[in-house]
Amino acid sequence: MLSISWILRFAQVFILIATIQAKIPAVIVFGDSSVDSGNNNFIPTIARSNFEPYGRDFSGGLPTGRFSNGRIATDFISQALGLRPAVPPYLDPAYNISDFAVGVTFASAATGYDNETSSVLSVIPLWEQTAVLQGLSEETEGLSWRK
Repeated sequence: MLSISWILRFAQVFILIATIQAKIPAVIVFGDSSVDSGNNNFIPTIARSNFEPYGRDFSGGLPTGRFSNGRIATDFISQALGLRPAVPPYLDPAYNISDFAVGVTFASAATGYDNETSSVLSVIPLWEQTAVLQGLSEETEGLSWRK
């Protein structure tokens, strides 16, 4: 009887994931080092993780700016929702505005809720992360993928 119960639980989880996948078009991320996928690589700060051992278990085995040896939580969430397996950093010039249609991170390691926390290491404060999204939203208003 226990095995039937587990089968039903797994079925519920898969149905839930399929339902969520159909309703969530993108993963938009704000925060600190726990979700920064590499924005700090593109700003003048010492709060970076673009060196070994970071990234050794990531695709390609190279540091990406994630404070992890591999993928971070938001990457797993994005993939579980049927989106890309890694959420790109907003400041990475390898991506453009159309790439952000399925997700982007504005997170910056060493940031905090208090603006002074961010200014100590010259990182992107939380208020600025949200302001960039606001500007991006206005800039993309008429694009077909926004509908």
